Amino acid sequence: MVFINLFFAFFRIGLFSFGGGLAMIPMYLTEVEKHGWMTQSEFMDIVAVSQMTPGPIAVNMASYVGSGAAGWPGAIVATTALALPSVLVILALTTVLNRLKNNPRKDAFFFGIKSAAMALIFYAGWLIASDTLTTSLHDGQWPMAVKGLLIAGGCYLTRVYWSKLEPVLLILASGVVGAFIFSGQ
Repeated sequence: MVFINLFFAFFRIGLFSFGGGLAMIPMYLTEVEKHGWMTQSEFMDIVAVSQMTPGPIAVNMASYVGSGAAGWPGAIVATTALALPSVLVILALTTVLNRLKNNPRKDAFFFGIKSAAMALIFYAGWLIASDTLTTSLHDGQWPMAVKGLLIAGGCYLTRVYWSKLEPVLLILASGVVGAFIFSGQ
């Protein structure tokens, strides 16, 4: 019976929760308390451990809760049930998109989505840039703002011309360059 309860509880969480693992915590806690799988204190410990371990927090919490409720088979059931709604939705979308493979409206739809994503990425970049530049310029540190723009431009050109460079390495290299050129500020 515990496996059935785990399956349906985590299937519901996977199907009806949006916003990532932290947004799922209230649904997890409701199920945990309803079924008596662990105390609220034990669950909060699992939330903390799930944040520290590699991987998505929602999957980590499902594995830990399932394990606490029914050992490693419970972890497998809970994790599978959590992921299953996403898998089913992806399969359904893939089927629909394959049927619309050569449909010009589908292409236009995705062009619109890509345009919106591009706008949101530019907006995020603008927020970061304006905050950085406003802080530098407000403090009267023109040279610092110019150096920041040079690092940003260098990163952009590096990524465009040497696109095989990992973004993480580019960020770390920018941090090293920043530490070197801004350390005297």
